[in-house]
Amino acid sequence: MQAGVTVAMQLGTRQTQIIGKASPFGIEGVIRLASAPLDRLHSRGRLDDDGARNSQLHDAGDKLRNHYYLGGLSGFAANDLNSTGGGHPSSRVPISETMESNRRTLRLAEAAMHAGDWKVVNAVVCLEADLEEAGRAVGCNNVHAANAVALDRLRRGLGALAELWGYSPPQRPTPAAPRAGNDTTSPAAVA
Repeated sequence: MQAGVTVAMQLGTRQTQIIGKASPFGIEGVIRLASAPLDRLHSRGRLDDDGARNSQLHDAGDKLRNHYYLGGLSGFAANDLNSTGGGHPSSRVPISETMESNRRTLRLAEAAMHAGDWKVVNAVVCLEADLEEAGRAVGCNNVHAANAVALDRLRRGLGALAELWGYSPPQRPTPAAPRAGNDTTSPAAVA
């Protein structure tokens, strides 16, 4: 408080974040006191062995995390002060077009990947769970298997996001677009 920043803690996960424009570090937004799992995986080169691909996957995950935060879903966002309240989930509706736009982008990101991949990506990137927690959430009870399955699904999911948002070219060939029936460039139409 004396430094001019707001400190917030999620009660469920006990994660602490410094929030605010009055940051002594000259950074606006959220400053983490401990690095997030996505950032740790990126800094250790575990998202991909290729350095460029590792950065692309991190950029896609970081964009998703920002959409999650700006959509007001992180638990650190303000409640809608114009709502009727009462603690009902409907009292926490989007309060701005920006929040709704970010939530729409999250829904598109979820639709771009397999449901199992989304569950892990959401847990690791947005909820900042570690790989073991995310792996156990998808049904792996062994520690090593949970880590391996979660990392594999995280890589696939972030790869789908990197393709969707243009950070990387598609990893698989894309089918050609079907030709329209009234195509004027076909030889039959020209003759």
